[in-house]
Amino acid sequence: MAKKFEFTSLNHTKLTDGFWGRRTENYQEIIDSMLEALLNPTNSARLLNFEIAAGELNAEFFGAHWSDGDCYKFLEGCCYIYQNTGDEKVKEMVQKYAKLIAKSQEEDGYICTQITLTDKKRWERYDFHELYNMGHLFTLAVAYFDAFQDKLLIKVANKLADYLYNIFSSYPKDLLNFGFNPSNIMGLCDLYRITGIEKQYKLAEIFVNMRGMSQEKDKDGIRADPTGKARKTGNFATDQNQTLVPLREETMATGHAVTSSYLYSGATDVYSITGEKALLDALERIYTDLTTKRIYITGGTNATFVGHSERGSLTHESHGTEYELPNKIAYNETCANIGAAMWCLRMLQVTEDTKYGDMAERIMYNAGISGTNLELTRYFYSNPLSYKKDTPIPGEWAQYKHKSSRRWHTYTCWCCPPQLLRTIAGIGRWVYGISKDTLYINMFTSSDYKDGNLDVSMKTNYPFEEKVELKINHATNQRLKIRIPVWCDNPSINDTPVKSGYYELEVNSGDEFTIDLPMKAKFMQANPHVESDRGMTCVMRGPVVYAAEGIDNKYSLDELFLYTDREVLATYEKDLLAGVVTLEVPAKHIPQKSDLYYEIQTDGEDTTVKMIPYYAWANRELCDMNVWFAKA
Repeated sequence: MAKKFEFTSLNHTKLTDGFWGRRTENYQEIIDSMLEALLNPTNSARLLNFEIAAGELNAEFFGAHWSDGDCYKFLEGCCYIYQNTGDEKVKEMVQKYAKLIAKSQEEDGYICTQITLTDKKRWERYDFHELYNMGHLFTLAVAYFDAFQDKLLIKVANKLADYLYNIFSSYPKDLLNFGFNPSNIMGLCDLYRITGIEKQYKLAEIFVNMRGMSQEKDKDGIRADPTGKARKTGNFATDQNQTLVPLREETMATGHAVTSSYLYSGATDVYSITGEKALLDALERIYTDLTTKRIYITGGTNATFVGHSERGSLTHESHGTEYELPNKIAYNETCANIGAAMWCLRMLQVTEDTKYGDMAERIMYNAGISGTNLELTRYFYSNPLSYKKDTPIPGEWAQYKHKSSRRWHTYTCWCCPPQLLRTIAGIGRWVYGISKDTLYINMFTSSDYKDGNLDVSMKTNYPFEEKVELKINHATNQRLKIRIPVWCDNPSINDTPVKSGYYELEVNSGDEFTIDLPMKAKFMQANPHVESDRGMTCVMRGPVVYAAEGIDNKYSLDELFLYTDREVLATYEKDLLAGVVTLEVPAKHIPQKSDLYYEIQTDGEDTTVKMIPYYAWANRELCDMNVWFAKA
């Protein structure tokens, strides 16, 4: 096994308060709201489909091809909520649907209601999302077992894995490009860690190997046969699905940014089991390409609604070409942003290189959670870095119907709400890591970790508070590694200066530590190749990116120019947006004209711009929002 440590179970880690603990304090409201959507007859994700498949409801299938997978993600999140709260009502609800899922499985192990309840054929098109749904079932089965010590869904998952092995182990030519949105790779590795059944991880490796094996190339979305007649689109190699190039030979992050992050996460899981160097080398190349050329400062990963890859494939909801990072029309799907964090954390596990933990932190305090309101009951699909109330992105065609304006409850694509739930409810799993001889602290949030040998408490209001208090309640000569983030200029532990990376120390019962991570507001700029941000600046404090909203500022945001050489005032406002640090940024108001082009304007007056954390935008009235500003 190539992993340096395992993330911990919520049976051992408890969030006690702080930023992440507070995000699901209203868990019953969150569950009720999501259940209302999932039981809505016209929502794109429907638990009702399992009632139909189980023979308990006489109705027809309705929903997106990926409905099952989104239901599994919701139930996974509820498993984590049960582990956090012990609420028996949550357990009863999850067990109810687990039984319906088990009853929905076909005799040979296959389960996908969008196929079994319709006239669609199995394995007809990769965009029917069969493997996506199945992968999330594998992960749900593991979460269900961890929460309830019940193997009901493990049995379902094992039977399904056997079915898939029989289908895919021979590398069938017609199915080489299947695996769109490949949660199946992660899910099979999750399942293997519980069952120890080797063919489950070997099947995951097969799905990785299949990438780039097919010579059926996609051109402009349609493949022409030798007679010149157009064949149906669907099962062809394309950058959109990361199937044009073998993964071990890939040099860039490309295509649909959810499917890419799931592929890279799954491949990292495979590497964690096999230790294959070529796989890790490829993943490190892709990560470097993503983080130096294609990622937003907020951690958003997919620039384009609709576009082309550098190799000419039609793409949508995808990574941009090099330095293509527009702000107003940034797509940045919530699921993709979280998927990138999932990948970063896996890379942290297998390398111990804290740059991956730093990037996961950047994502999770910004674009990873900006897709939900503060109550986790209304949602965004896309997460732009600029919003204009009076001139929003036009059109409702293709992916542009996913643009952000007001947050929604039900939707034509409901994948992001359960992704947010399972991530936020389960984030306690990522706070600590454990190996044979070391406890890792990867994230800072108020929490407890307890096992047979260790009892550790952490208290902080990070990322708004600079200090983290760590108390060792029980330990004997225990090695501890604490991730010190690279953004912090003068970190210290008990007044001893430390450097970024993992700081290692030995602890015993009764030890107490104060981790000091000074947070000074910093003005940031983009690489000059990023044309959208050339000559612009934005503000960060700690891992948090800041944005200004029209509701807090009397001048148009487009007429505000920031002074980068003056002091920024930071203030904690406990009654604003569930408690945030706001910034007062010195600026100059310079009125602008409505002409398309005109002589530069320089006359104006000094003022300040009030800024809030980017993740908290769109929680009040509809108004403009900017992350990037011109410099005064």
